[in-house]
Amino acid sequence: MTDIHLSIVIPTYNESHGIKQTLDAIYEYLGDQNYSYEVILCDDGSYDLTTRIAKEFFGGKSNFQILSLSHKGKGSAVKTGMVTARGQYRFMCDADLAMPLDQIERFLKEITNGCDIAIGSRELSDSKRFGEPMLRYFAGRVFNLFVKFVAIRKYQDTQCGFKCFSSEAADKIFPLVRTNGWAFDVEVLLLADRYGFSVSQVPIDWRHGKKSKVDLRSAALQMIRDIFLTRVRLLMSHRK
Repeated sequence: MTDIHLSIVIPTYNESHGIKQTLDAIYEYLGDQNYSYEVILCDDGSYDLTTRIAKEFFGGKSNFQILSLSHKGKGSAVKTGMVTARGQYRFMCDADLAMPLDQIERFLKEITNGCDIAIGSRELSDSKRFGEPMLRYFAGRVFNLFVKFVAIRKYQDTQCGFKCFSSEAADKIFPLVRTNGWAFDVEVLLLADRYGFSVSQVPIDWRHGKKSKVDLRSAALQMIRDIFLTRVRLLMSHRK
């Protein structure tokens, strides 16, 4: 049994404009908690100052580490962080901190009450969204319908960047993930269903990042392709 209670895995790609504020907030928040923790920053081949800023911040902090990776995509970065993490609970955290950090406790409550995986949702009745452009909102609704039609129906929001896993679930699922891009969340949830892990949906307060780097058109095309390929691959492997 690990002596680390919580691992926070942060995927980054060219986040120099805000990574210092994010790390400051995480360090302050975790410092107020009464459990052990580690923070793993998984940099997906940034070509700006993200890793330099993070290294300066981490300094000699033994429970903070940076994984400098080649650029393969968010899914690859999260996978690497999750298989590296040693915590009893492992929390995936978007670098823009679009969710208040104190809502991590909502996820931990679900996991400690017996759930294997807790996923943040912006689509539940108790969820709140702030500052999201109308075009992005409707694009998200269309994508959710596509995911339900093609891959998995029972989750209202597969793409939220805040998810928590028990060590057992993370150790089983993430070594099997092959999707490197944005659609990796769908593969994670499909694998969770395949191996019988229980999943709870957690309402969160979510604020749209004004400096979002995601190009809707190119990301949507890549995600549609990846979801189709993932669905076919998992169906074929299930028949073997």
